[in-house]
Amino acid sequence: MSFDELQSEWQAHNHEMPLNLTTERLLNEVRRNHRSLETTLFWRDAREIVVAVILTAIFVYLGQQGGSWSYYVVAVGCFWVGAFMLLDRWFQKRHRSSNDASLRSSIQASLIQVNHQIWLLKNIFWWYLLPIAIGMVAVIGDEMWKKRAEGLVSYMGQAAYIVFCFLLFYGGYWLNQRAVEKELEPRRKELQTLLASLRS
Repeated sequence: MSFDELQSEWQAHNHEMPLNLTTERLLNEVRRNHRSLETTLFWRDAREIVVAVILTAIFVYLGQQGGSWSYYVVAVGCFWVGAFMLLDRWFQKRHRSSNDASLRSSIQASLIQVNHQIWLLKNIFWWYLLPIAIGMVAVIGDEMWKKRAEGLVSYMGQAAYIVFCFLLFYGGYWLNQRAVEKELEPRRKELQTLLASLRS
């Protein structure tokens, strides 16, 4: 039974009569949702880490070919993002619940994971966007300095590039904040409510 079906059963149930919802069914549903979130996060992180490695290699290559120091700054930013995600995933292993964990332990492990994801996405500017943005500013600044003799046309092209990068970064930030609001916050509230009901 899926979480939506459990929720529908709960909403359709006459709450004056006892609900036939066993602890085992609830535990299985919590574990299934937890595994689903873990799988989603694993593949998201794997994609991001692979992209960070590829971009690091590309910008190091561009730096070697073009001789511009600014490409190395972008490479360091990309490397930082990949390394941060890899280390974060490694540190979060200790919060995983085992398959034989109790209902309370499973809910707590899920809640820890959701809280951590909320923290990551709310702070995405500092650990993800800013390191790459610093590199992009270095590239744009270096290009503007090299083409300063070309005048206004060169600056207009760089200004368009700056606007494009800003919109791209802002769009990424906005999408992550929306994911927190629409997906993670409701999940956190459900888990907190469920945990509180076990304590009472």
